[in-house]
Amino acid sequence: MTDVTGEQLRRWREANGWDVPRMARELRKVAKDSGEDVAAHHGLVKMIPQWERGNRAPRERYRLLYQKVFADTFGDLSQGLALGTDAALRLAEIRSRAARLPGPDEIRVLEAAALAKPEKTMTPAEIRAVAAQAIAQLHEVADKLAELSALLDGDESGEDKS
Repeated sequence: MTDVTGEQLRRWREANGWDVPRMARELRKVAKDSGEDVAAHHGLVKMIPQWERGNRAPRERYRLLYQKVFADTFGDLSQGLALGTDAALRLAEIRSRAARLPGPDEIRVLEAAALAKPEKTMTPAEIRAVAAQAIAQLHEVADKLAELSALLDGDESGEDKS
């Protein structure tokens, strides 16, 4: 749907005999059915003409909503577009999981704490406990990276089948 022009959005709307307020209602209906949050009706009524004139492009979530609204209009393209939606949802899941991984700043803090000169001398038992905790955290990070890698491998294998 990235190649769709504002002119095409207008044609699809008008082909159904819809005015801009009706288009806004259809977008909100599809969003509600899929549990998505979108702009208020009056906001959409202002945005739709801007999208159709090409003054601004609709964001990804609105492009996906347009796709759902006009799924029947797309005919044979709807299956390919549905695959694109699935890929977008999987990518969002991967991004969400990746966001939960410790970032470079967090890793630097952990490294600095590990390399910092201790305020007191630690006993061998305390050192073993700290080392065990660090190893457990590294295993969690490794597991999350493995999950992300598996998701990415699944996306790549899905693309090769197309």
